[in-house]
Amino acid sequence: MRFLYRRRLAGIHSAPDRFLALNVAIGLEHFLVLFNGGAYLPMIPRIIGSLGRNPLYGDWSQDLYFLALGLGLPLGRWVSQRHGDRNGLLFCLATIFLASFVSATTRDYLPFLAARIVAGLAGGLSIPLSLNILLRHYHSDARSFGLFLWGLAAITPFALGPFLGGWIVDSWGWRWLFTLNLPVLLLSFLGIWLWEPPAAKGEPASMDWLGYALLVASLLSLEMLCNLGSKDDWWRASEIRLLAALTLVLGLTAIWWLRRQRLPAVDLGSFRYANFRVAAIGIFVTALVFQGTLALLIVQYQLSFGYSARAIGEILLSLAIFAPVGATFTHWYLGRFDPRPLAVASLLLLAAGAFWLCSYDLPVSPSSIAEPPMLVGLGLGGAFGSWARIGLWGLSGPAEQRAALTLNLLRSTGQAMGIPLVAALWERRLDLHRHFLVEVRGSNLSFWNTAQRHFAHLPGILAESIRQHAAMLAFNEIFYLAAWIFLVLALWSILARVPRERSTESVAEQTAIAELVEP
Repeated sequence: MRFLYRRRLAGIHSAPDRFLALNVAIGLEHFLVLFNGGAYLPMIPRIIGSLGRNPLYGDWSQDLYFLALGLGLPLGRWVSQRHGDRNGLLFCLATIFLASFVSATTRDYLPFLAARIVAGLAGGLSIPLSLNILLRHYHSDARSFGLFLWGLAAITPFALGPFLGGWIVDSWGWRWLFTLNLPVLLLSFLGIWLWEPPAAKGEPASMDWLGYALLVASLLSLEMLCNLGSKDDWWRASEIRLLAALTLVLGLTAIWWLRRQRLPAVDLGSFRYANFRVAAIGIFVTALVFQGTLALLIVQYQLSFGYSARAIGEILLSLAIFAPVGATFTHWYLGRFDPRPLAVASLLLLAAGAFWLCSYDLPVSPSSIAEPPMLVGLGLGGAFGSWARIGLWGLSGPAEQRAALTLNLLRSTGQAMGIPLVAALWERRLDLHRHFLVEVRGSNLSFWNTAQRHFAHLPGILAESIRQHAAMLAFNEIFYLAAWIFLVLALWSILARVPRERSTESVAEQTAIAELVEP
């Protein structure tokens, strides 16, 4: 039996032992980068409390991590050509190791935030480098199998993160998330260092550093505009108006510069393709709504309703189980059929899950809301892969790679912006409902009028009850709105058209490019 197993591996790579060791090393690194995004969410209230900051600042450490993930990808081509995939990936692992050490030991918020951003940037850069190494070790007839494993390694940690993160923070404490990173990163570093031979000396590489700097400045300014808006009361604050003007100037300058370069940091020329425009809008809005509502549920169910991080993780366990199932089917389907039906089905599943989640009222127990994440997991497994294939439909070669990079940046930016924007909308609706629940005249909720008289001697209990009820009403509105957005996106995906010219690349090559866009 062992002989047959080794023969099968030999069909993939001439040195099976080395092949397995390298796959494990790269898989650990890829899993860890994405796991740190999902597992961090249920820890936000505990982390920010221990660092002595308002929960608002906890969202910053998550959305800036996602933004940094996207901004790390455009550096991949330059690092690969200049230093080689192996050396670049080793540098990323060492950087994430140091950032994790700082996160695990610091007592101050600013060093912690800086470490999260650095870890996100190095993690985003590691994705194309590790994929390049991985594909070099698969023969052409076995690349589909390798990409299937890569796809599972992409979607599984993102979906499994909230469950394991909730368990870690309640059992051991939040610092263990970053402490556990250290031995895993060390093993991955040693595996790649020992089993991947050094590449030949890199060729001179060009990089549009000014365009990249303008891109980073404009997106960072936009993200901080979203972060500071709810804190500083949006347009009533002169600082917000000034930041909005700065964002507009930087954004327009970045677009002007990038369109004039022969090899820009991010190629905006992909927007001339109709299918790419459909996918660009679709993937950005899907990421914004999905990540924003997921973060809202995980964080505010703890702060508003007293759920533990472990209870939230258990609610989302079905998402962690069904997302890889959806990703497995997506990998098989997209290599054979039109991506539009799968995009419609995935978005309808996300819409159904959101409609289900907006139907609850107090009291809510963890066991009663464990079913909707099953639908969300199946939808998540197919949505981003379908958008990626639609956006890259008919493209090949460098044009396909440049389009994939832009789609990945739009996805990460959508995830980053979704967290503060959805949170700000929820806070506005919370304040509105709380106002009307305590208003005697004009309120049709007689229950609260009666409760006000009954609990006159316990104003704190009444105030907390009103806030909880207002929070649930705000939750229901947010998820109701999200469901309709997913329905509109399902219709939007139908606007994509079958390309006149089909790509000449193999299914494995097309899948490899599309995998870069999935979370």
